[in-house]
Amino acid sequence: MSSLEFVEGPVDVGVRARSLERVWRRLDVINLALRLWTALILVFLLAPIVTVVVFAFNQGVLGKQTAAFTGFTTKWFSAAWNDPTLRHSLAVSFKVAVPMALISVALGTAAGLAMVRHPYKTVRMTLQALMFYLLVVPEIVLAISLLIFFTRSHFTLGYFTLIAGHSPFPIAVVALIVRSRVVALDASLEDAAADLGARSWKSLRDVVLPQLLPAMITGLIMSFTFSFDDLIISEMLVTPTVSTLPVYIFGETHSGVTPNVYAIATLMLTVTLIGFLLVGIVYTFFGRRGRANVTLAESVAGQHVGA
Repeated sequence: MSSLEFVEGPVDVGVRARSLERVWRRLDVINLALRLWTALILVFLLAPIVTVVVFAFNQGVLGKQTAAFTGFTTKWFSAAWNDPTLRHSLAVSFKVAVPMALISVALGTAAGLAMVRHPYKTVRMTLQALMFYLLVVPEIVLAISLLIFFTRSHFTLGYFTLIAGHSPFPIAVVALIVRSRVVALDASLEDAAADLGARSWKSLRDVVLPQLLPAMITGLIMSFTFSFDDLIISEMLVTPTVSTLPVYIFGETHSGVTPNVYAIATLMLTVTLIGFLLVGIVYTFFGRRGRANVTLAESVAGQHVGA
């Protein structure tokens, strides 16, 4: 029996080794398939954007866009800028986005603080439910509701209604970002300020708000970007004299896409990418300096350890 066991032992080891080898091969095939699938998804998502950017520099034929790339040129950017309607729409977009971002940061910061620090649990839960509702409600539903509300209330459509209409979603985003930062604050700093005689408002100004600064800056940039890119709500609330850049681009596509539209879309894409790049830089920089290791994704989701 001992000799038989001696013979069978290596056989069992060899069988197991071949089985493990087959398993590893299957895992390699699965990993390769997943990588290819991921690459296909990225191509599907990015191909339209890359196409717009490439054809923004296309020479075209007789001022019209062509299916084939006919030559490199940058003239469409200057041609788009020389359009007074486009410049007016761009100015309106900035006039709406800047104050809207400031309002969103102010209200969102207050809401984020209340979601954590308010003494009544009912108020905290209600605010959280409201913020998450603003994130998930379809934008077209919100746009129609705003239009009906403003017209029934006899508000004149213009800058004020556009700023108010753009505000709900950014306020919710800022509130959740600030909330994730508030739950990570060191309470001992506020206790020390209170021991030194600082009142609530002075402690808020000198201790709490400086620690919330990265979240507030992040919310400011994201709010501006959301407003600058918004189409659905803007389409419902614009007037002949107050129209944003996305609405202008959407209107231009009705009569056929010209090379100017590709150039404008490329500029808007650049502004959006710069905005989110600044968000990442600000949050990473302040996150390394601060004590809380909170990622941007966790902030937007309203999740954090200890929340």
